[in-house]
Amino acid sequence: MPIRLVLADDHPLVLKGLELLFATEPDFTILDCCADGEQALRAVRRRQPDIVVLDLRMSKKDGLTVLRELRQENQPVKAVILTASLDDEEALEAIRLGVRGVVLKEMAPHLLLQCLRKVYAGEAWLEKRSI
Repeated sequence: MPIRLVLADDHPLVLKGLELLFATEPDFTILDCCADGEQALRAVRRRQPDIVVLDLRMSKKDGLTVLRELRQENQPVKAVILTASLDDEEALEAIRLGVRGVVLKEMAPHLLLQCLRKVYAGEAWLEKRSI
């Protein structure tokens, strides 16, 4: 059974690139692509993915706000942050909110795939350069 994903990033080029990356991998299925945090929340509630991949800085609601709301609602989704940068305070807050993976956008695409596979299997993935 493929790993079911909801992807959220407010940059159309990044979102399309993610969509193309996962389309080549038979063990992933994209349930929804979201351009902001509000869309991501609706998609997670409606589609019940295994993993939500969130940009940290998005319009309407940022990634940390999405995580807070998902946690308050006890949504059974694993979360991975995909971001251009992350300071120590954001990293600690994300981990406190249950993030299982952090990947920087500067990393090679195969590392994001590895991260999601590990997170799906119950492991954590935190890029050394991200925290």
